Amino acid sequence: MGNRHQAGVALITVLLTVAVLLTVASNLMRRHSLIISQNQNSFEQNQALQYALGAESLARQGLFEDLSTGGPEVDHLGELWAQPVLPFDLDEGGYLEAQLIDLQGCFNLNTVASSTTAIDQFRRMLNNLGVQPQIAERWKDWIDDDQQVTGFGAEDSEYLLSEIPHRTPNTLVMNTSELRLMQNITAEELALLSPEVCALPISESSLNVNTARLHALAALDDAIAPGSITGLTESPREYANVSEFIADYPDFTAFAAQLSVNSEYFAMHAVAQVGETSVTLYSQLHRDPSTGEITVLSRDFAKLFRSNVAIEETH
Repeated sequence: MGNRHQAGVALITVLLTVAVLLTVASNLMRRHSLIISQNQNSFEQNQALQYALGAESLARQGLFEDLSTGGPEVDHLGELWAQPVLPFDLDEGGYLEAQLIDLQGCFNLNTVASSTTAIDQFRRMLNNLGVQPQIAERWKDWIDDDQQVTGFGAEDSEYLLSEIPHRTPNTLVMNTSELRLMQNITAEELALLSPEVCALPISESSLNVNTARLHALAALDDAIAPGSITGLTESPREYANVSEFIADYPDFTAFAAQLSVNSEYFAMHAVAQVGETSVTLYSQLHRDPSTGEITVLSRDFAKLFRSNVAIEETH
């Protein structure tokens, strides 16, 4: 009986030892698997980032060569830099897609800081888009250098009472995402407005008539209805100078000083996916019209990428 009892105890001891060893082994395997997964994600993240930065370098080179070969006089959407590029496969598994955008084809939000004309034009754009026009005054108060409330605007005294208190920057901004921080602006309004505006690091900028978007042009004057210039913005434009453009569209005569046919500010937007990891990069670039030198003004890794490549299905 004693031997049988001792044998039972020994068996239980062995079983407990095996259970402990299995638990330890399982934990080690789980940790090992987690480390491998983390390293894989880190590798993919780094690879995707390098591909996105490579796209930025390629964009800079393209803009430099465009100025070197074509000259600084004219920029238009028929040039090589503006052509959509199909996403291409990466060796590691995944894809890369990039696009170059002329930032002087949209409305520069920073012009509102010190120009009543720009405020009127911004208000006109908002009306045309079906967005509340009071946003123009709120935006002026957001970036001007004082604490004086403009019309329906708001300064620190109101923002400090918000659920998450904050202040107005009272300076020019580098990112249109700051629109989200203003009072009483909805997600729907932001979706309508965001594609039409940009934030250049200057308070005075010209609008390139060869690349200008519909609502940026229509905002210049009440007499210019968006519907009346749809044909203009949907057709190729390669004007050699503003006078040629005015000759075809005399309604813009009064605004000739705000127009140009070339650009200095561009944005490169890219998305790179490696394995299960993707990285987006939005880089704001400045091209010196004299030397062609390309300077990276800012990088944004949080801007949603929207492809502008249309692929027709074949049946």
